[in-house]
Amino acid sequence: MIQVQDHSVSPLRLLSSWYESCDRVVQEFNQHYFSVKTILFTFALPLALCAAHGATAQIKSTMSAPKADSVMLSETTDGDYLVRRYMVRSDADTGYTVRYKISSSTLTTNFDGNPSEIQGLTDFINSMDRDSLMQVKSVTITGYASPDGPLALNERLAKNRAQSLKNYVDKQFGLSKKYDVRTASVASDWDAAREAIARSNVPDKQTVLGIIDRRGGRTAVEQRLKALPAEVWKYLADRILPPMRYAEIAIAYVGGREVVQRTLIPKPEVVVVEEVEEVCCDPCACVEVMESVNGLIVEMPDVPVDF
Repeated sequence: MIQVQDHSVSPLRLLSSWYESCDRVVQEFNQHYFSVKTILFTFALPLALCAAHGATAQIKSTMSAPKADSVMLSETTDGDYLVRRYMVRSDADTGYTVRYKISSSTLTTNFDGNPSEIQGLTDFINSMDRDSLMQVKSVTITGYASPDGPLALNERLAKNRAQSLKNYVDKQFGLSKKYDVRTASVASDWDAAREAIARSNVPDKQTVLGIIDRRGGRTAVEQRLKALPAEVWKYLADRILPPMRYAEIAIAYVGGREVVQRTLIPKPEVVVVEEVEEVCCDPCACVEVMESVNGLIVEMPDVPVDF
C-alpha cells in the first residue's frame, strides 16, 4: 500500500507563521527607526556645537579691543547684549595766567584780567580734589618779564613773580602739600615780542621789526626803539609789553572717564537636519506609521492560501 505524505499547511501553522513575520517586521522597523535617530543625533550635535562655537568666535571678532590707555572694569550680560565697562585715560593739561604791573612782583588779584583767571584756576583745583579719576603729573609755575629795562632786574622780576603765584596757590589751596610744585623764570628778550609786533598796528612797523632783527643786544634795541617817534614807543609800552609781565601755572594730568560698551550677542544658527525617508525594499511586508492611528497597519503580501 502506498502511503501519501500530506504536504498541505494547516491554517493554525500558517497563522502562527504570519504572526512571526509581523513580529520580525516590527522589530526590524524599531531597530531601523532608532538607528536613524541615533545617526541623526550624532551628526546634529557636533553641528550645533560648531555653530555655537562659531557664534562665540564671531562675538570675539566683532568686539572692538580696548585701547592701550584703557582698562576693562567689568563684563556682564544684559539680555541679548554683552556689556563691558572701561576706564579710558588720556593725557591733558591746562594753564592759567596772572598779570603783574610794571616793575612789580606783587600779585594783584583784581588787576587787568586776573579775576577771571583766578576764578578759573580756583574752579579747576576744586574739581581736581573732587575727581578721584584724575591723576596730576606735574605742576609748574613760570614767571616772565618784558624785555624793556635792565636784564638783571627782569630776571629778578620773573623769578619773584613765579614765587608770588606759588605762594598764592599754596595759601589758598595748599597745592604744594598735595603735589610737587616747581617754579621757573624767563626774562624775555625782544625776539619774544617780535610776533606780537608783527601782528599789531604799531606805527612804522617795518622799521621796528628791522631794529629787532639786527640783534644789537637788549639795551641797544631798546635805545633804537625809543629813538623812533614817540608814538611808536608809546604803542609798544601800552599794548605790546604789558602782556609779557605775567606768571603762568601749568598743570599736566591724566584724566579718566568711564565708557560703557554694549554689543549685541549673535545667536548661534540652528542647524535643521531632515530625516531621510527609508524606502522599504523588503518584498515581504511594509510598515507604515500614521499619526492619526494609535498602532501599526501591516500590509501583508498576497499569499494564495486555502483555508
